Amino acid sequence: MSERETRNVRIIGARCTSQEELHGYLKKKLGFPDYYGENLSALADCLSEMCEPAHITICLNEDDLEPGMQAYMIRFVQVCARESFVNENLTLTIEHW
Repeated sequence: MSERETRNVRIIGARCTSQEELHGYLKKKLGFPDYYGENLSALADCLSEMCEPAHITICLNEDDLEPGMQAYMIRFVQVCARESFVNENLTLTIEHW
């Protein structure tokens, strides 16, 4: 049996200028379905249902985040962390600089 290839996604918080941009990037990189709702609830659903290995790296410096994205990115990290805990196909790294 061959080992499945892991999708690696790197998110640079300072480059996320809007919720729409963040979710569009995730949809593309993680192969979410067309009906993906592009919100945190839909993200949790899709991450919990992932059957293929994926690793998400989130790079954050809170001082570099867009003012409107600071609270959202905290909730985003919480969703990713929770889903990586319950789905063995998902791993997560959080980097601070």
